[in-house]
Amino acid sequence: MGTRVKPRAKTGGSSQRPVRADRRVTIRRLSGALFASAAAGLVIALLAAPFVGLVGISAKSGADEFLALPENLTVGPLVEPSTILDARGNVIATLVGDQYREVVPLSQVPQVMRNAIIDIEDARFYQHSGVDYKGMIRAYVANRNNGSVTQGASTITQQYVKNVLLQAATTPEERKAATAQTVDRKLREARYALYLDQHLPKDKILEGYLNIAYFGDGAYGIQAAAKRYFNVDVSQLTLPQAAMLAGLVKNPTAYDPIQHPQSAQDRRGLVLDAMQTHGHISAADLVAAKAAPLGLNLRPHSADSCADSTTPFFCDQIRQMLLADRTFAPSSEAASKLLFDGGLTIHTTLDPVAQAAADSSARTIVPPGNRVAAGVAMVQPGTGAVLALTENRDYGSTDDGQPPATTTDFVHTKEVYPTKETSFSPGSTFKMFALASALEQGLPLSTTFMSPACYHSDQFPNPKPNDCYANADPSEAGPYSLTTATWNSVNTYYVQLEQKIGVLKIAEMARRLGVSSCRVQPQTANLQTNSPCHKFEGVGSVDGSFVIGSNEISTLDLATAYATIAAHGERCDPVFITSITQQIGGADRLVNYTKPGSCEQVLNPTVADTVTSVLEGVISHGTATANGQIGRPAAGKTGTAEDFTTASFVGFVPQLATAVTLADPRGPQSHPLRNVLGYAHVYGGDLPTKIWSSTMRQTLDGLKLPVEALPPPDNTQPVLPNVVVPNVVGALAPAAVAFLQSQGFSAQVRGNPNSVVLLQYPSAGSQVPAGQTIALVTPGGSIAGLAALDPGGTQTQGQDPSQNPTPPAGTGTGRRGGRPPTANSG
Repeated sequence: MGTRVKPRAKTGGSSQRPVRADRRVTIRRLSGALFASAAAGLVIALLAAPFVGLVGISAKSGADEFLALPENLTVGPLVEPSTILDARGNVIATLVGDQYREVVPLSQVPQVMRNAIIDIEDARFYQHSGVDYKGMIRAYVANRNNGSVTQGASTITQQYVKNVLLQAATTPEERKAATAQTVDRKLREARYALYLDQHLPKDKILEGYLNIAYFGDGAYGIQAAAKRYFNVDVSQLTLPQAAMLAGLVKNPTAYDPIQHPQSAQDRRGLVLDAMQTHGHISAADLVAAKAAPLGLNLRPHSADSCADSTTPFFCDQIRQMLLADRTFAPSSEAASKLLFDGGLTIHTTLDPVAQAAADSSARTIVPPGNRVAAGVAMVQPGTGAVLALTENRDYGSTDDGQPPATTTDFVHTKEVYPTKETSFSPGSTFKMFALASALEQGLPLSTTFMSPACYHSDQFPNPKPNDCYANADPSEAGPYSLTTATWNSVNTYYVQLEQKIGVLKIAEMARRLGVSSCRVQPQTANLQTNSPCHKFEGVGSVDGSFVIGSNEISTLDLATAYATIAAHGERCDPVFITSITQQIGGADRLVNYTKPGSCEQVLNPTVADTVTSVLEGVISHGTATANGQIGRPAAGKTGTAEDFTTASFVGFVPQLATAVTLADPRGPQSHPLRNVLGYAHVYGGDLPTKIWSSTMRQTLDGLKLPVEALPPPDNTQPVLPNVVVPNVVGALAPAAVAFLQSQGFSAQVRGNPNSVVLLQYPSAGSQVPAGQTIALVTPGGSIAGLAALDPGGTQTQGQDPSQNPTPPAGTGTGRRGGRPPTANSG
């Protein structure tokens, strides 16, 4: 909001030694209409004189027109960048638009700086009435000789008026009018200046001028100039520094100390001369200051403000959110102006300890320069506060100017990968949603499926080329419970679970727990043109690979969903901003923005806690055992997407939930995670879990968070029914092994692995627990100790090997021609 200048009691007042504020020219003592009329006549006579013959202006008629001009100048708020603060009030970023400015009170500006600017720009500032008539007489002579307005004798008050009008200009025409060398512009400035001088204290005018003036290099106002050129607060300016800055306002380009250091030094000398002339420095001060080098200490600054932030990816996320927020501003243009010019203070949830932990962990374990990008997002359960958001790269444009898909610069990026829903697949971290859905539908943890190395579904289209869903490791075959299948991330178990509970039920659970990705929306919803997801392919009822994480979601969504489990089923949508304020008239005003909804209980606490109890085993017994220990109870899930395209880990303690995702941004499909930092293949339990555990340990220790108990860990094993052992004697060993695995057994070959099965233990027709190991003896194999495996006490004898029998009816490879494709797994 703009402010209108109000009348004030006239006060003198300046601490400058040789200038007395109560010494005013005689005309200043005139009052009311008499003063205005006399001033107007003099202004017209002196400014317009060169043109009187051309435009027919008389001093009297000109004075009448002058008095008719608006006199009350509306001073709008200064253009000022917005500041982003972390949760502890530290400045983490300054969002600068076209003008970098930090408004300061005059009391913060040292006297040496005030003296320098007044002595060079308006030595009679504390004596004249806003318009300096003595100076105007000099300008009159120059203007008359030149036939144009080459000098206007502008006072600091008039310069302040010009800058106010220039800042208020919203069109090119208005900006041109605010700077045009015309009598009309000078008259308008003088009219406003006279009024301001009558109604504002001199020091208030000087304060306004020092905060609005342009000092070059994008620095508006004296505080910005002090920081940009010398990297000091304005209060710390020395005499040589103050003199150089005072010399810039006349022509910031010509006297630019970066591009034209000699011109800047010469101009500084003129300022120092003026300061001695007016008694503000001694002869010795003059000599010493002129001999001093310019002493620039340039404060680094980038065209992109977030590049100068201590938390650039978090900064960029805040910026993107507010520019797209129509509650914040009705259009993108208005949002940009408010964000970069509005002087906002944006209070955020970022925790400096957590952010530092995430930064150091990601960049240490996967250093910048590696082709792999590692994104980290940390969310606080029970509040949704995003405590950290980072990745293992330097924020900024790539050196070759290419986008992520084609760049060869693996150090820089401007992509905020942890919040991009289309970046990477979650892999088996997505199995948690099926686990929660199964428990909610009443399935016990002991629910057992015989899970072969390669499972052919009769309900879902089976992946090619092997026409089956496969485990990452063929040895992951046998009976599993819901608990043990989660620990070991068994794909063929979870596809069967998905058949039982329904794909859409799993998708609904993911949305409920906090996954906002369009990839988990129903296909029918995404087909609607008014849906924000209508351009994305959603999930269908026969999307069998959905449960093993084939559909992309963001790392932040993963952290949010697992935080919901940690908070006993209470979902809190991600919170980045706690409040936005703008100072108006000395008071902070709240600025509207789109806020996340209130936290909501979306899952029965008992179900959520049971999920936690199972996920604890992933760290203590399963795929994260090697790298997931953090010295206190924790729960989580690994994920490795198909063909090692991405690798993830999400884990939590009651106070923190953190998700980590690794992939090559050039394209996970075309650039899988092979041969990375010594790993032939990167699994979720490798680098992602290492980053997670390092981040969690550092954060928990740094914040001194106490150990909090999780639900008692679950250890539910599969319930194994007795099944009949099939007969595979006479079959080739590879075919026999595959057939037994397809029936839920494991197999052990003793002898030639490619020859005919001569004997089997237990024998065909025996009743054994599902998943029992069947020993197969081929030529050259020993039968020592195998009799104990045969509950019937007999063994099935083979046929004459020379007959080369075919496998029994119903046997087959189960892999359809070799090793199945590597599938999503832990």
